[in-house]
Amino acid sequence: MNNHMKKEDLLYICKGRDWYNNDNVIYFKGNISGKEINFDFCGYSEDEVLSGLGYFIERIIRDFERLDNKARDIIKEKHKDEDTNILKLSDIYFDKSECYDCFGMGYYAGEYKTGKLYLIVKFDEEFQADKDIVYEVY
Repeated sequence: MNNHMKKEDLLYICKGRDWYNNDNVIYFKGNISGKEINFDFCGYSEDEVLSGLGYFIERIIRDFERLDNKARDIIKEKHKDEDTNILKLSDIYFDKSECYDCFGMGYYAGEYKTGKLYLIVKFDEEFQADKDIVYEVY
């Protein structure tokens, strides 16, 4: 299954811009349903992103509302006393180490003394969400 995509095509379907590629860190800004979202790829070559991940990115865009709602439900379940509606989906992460399984949806939760807090919900290749949230501070 080689559905190699051109970079221009990938950027087109994501309404993407500002492609950055340096030493297996690839990043670009996209726009899904009117929301600006960063696409982050760690450990992948440009060729791997274009040949192997295009399918997942297309499905994320197609199923965006459902995936976003699912991730927010998981966060709400774990943080019942907090207003989770204020969370902003900021990043979609692909990491070759699979620390986010197939991909992660990262929600910006605010600025703290230690840095910016992100709540990341992991999804597998079947687009099923993991109920354990990853907490990252940058």
